[in-house]
Formats: sequence, C-alpha cells, structure tokens
Amino acid sequence: MKISRLGGVLEWCAVLILFIILLWVSGLDRGSFTAQGAHELSERSYHYGPSKVVRKVQVDQDTVVFLGTYKQWFSADTVTWSHFKWHPSGGVAGVPKNPEKPLAYSWDMKSTGSDGGLAKFYGYVNDPDIVTVELDVVMEDRDSNTATSGSERQRISDNRMFLFVWKTEGRDFSWQSIKGLDREGKVRYEHKLQ
Repeated sequence: MKISRLGGVLEWCAVLILFIILLWVSGLDRGSFTAQGAHELSERSYHYGPSKVVRKVQVDQDTVVFLGTYKQWFSADTVTWSHFKWHPSGGVAGVPKNPEKPLAYSWDMKSTGSDGGLAKFYGYVNDPDIVTVELDVVMEDRDSNTATSGSERQRISDNRMFLFVWKTEGRDFSWQSIKGLDREGKVRYEHKLQ
C-alpha cells in the first residue's frame, strides 16, 4: 500500500511541475492584473523611472497609454490586455524634453497581431505660449492603395504633454509636419517631418 501511495504522490508532483512549466511557457505568469501594474513592470524592466504619470489614455478596451515624465524626460508607455492580464507593449523609453526647443516629440509604431497595431506621435511642450499642437499626417490604405491627408489638433493642458494615437488596421502613416500654435492660432513653431 505504501508503494501505491508513493506512486500517487509522484504522479501529482509531475502534474504540478508540468502545470508550472505550461504557465511559464504560455506567459500567463507575467504581466499584471491592472494596467498601472503593467506600466510599472515595464519601467522596471527598462530601468526607467518611476515616472510621474500625467495622463492615462484608454485607446480601446485592450490598450492603455501612460503619458509620464521622469527627471528631464517624457514617455508614452503602452500596455495591452492579453492572456487574462495586462502586459508591457512598448514606448517606455524616455525622450529628452530638450528645453532649448519649443517642443520635443517622438513617435512609435507597433504591430500587435491581427488588429494591425498602434501608431503614436507624442511629445512635451516647453514654450508656455504654445497652447495647441497640430500634426499634419498622410494615411495610406494598403487595401485600396489610396491616401488621405489631414491635420490633427490637440489643446495643451497643464501637464504640457500631447498624444496622437491611431489603430493602424491596414494603414500606413506618414507624418508631414508638427506645429505649435499660440492662443490666436498663430504658428510659433513648425518642423517639417518629410
């Protein structure tokens, strides 16, 4: 009877070990149950921060972007929901605020599988007279081979950051220029990107 009991214990130990290996391989053990927790994991994995989150942008139910500042840098860290948890998804690296320029900016495009991905253009405004940022962009539809151009605008709040974000879904993006506008709508800063 003792031998059969030992066999049962060994069998359950083998099942437990296989279950732990399955969790490790599938990635279910990584991530966080909250978007904020995944953002913090992202920063720790990159040895950046902890940043001061100035705005949380819910792109859709499965994607959140955390705009943050840390010392003389800013970032737009993306986290996504999959496998029952939130996971880091890119953009955690800090970009210098560069106080010599009226505004500092960066962009990031990431493919996220079947939904196409995410395109972000984000930045930090140093010039207190700039109250609106305008981004000229051309979007090309890969299926129809057509392009549309337009401008996106965003008012600058007290945190001095801006974020333009799109789901790519079969589109390519070409950013043409970035402008900083004052209260009267006059251009205080413009930089051609193409």
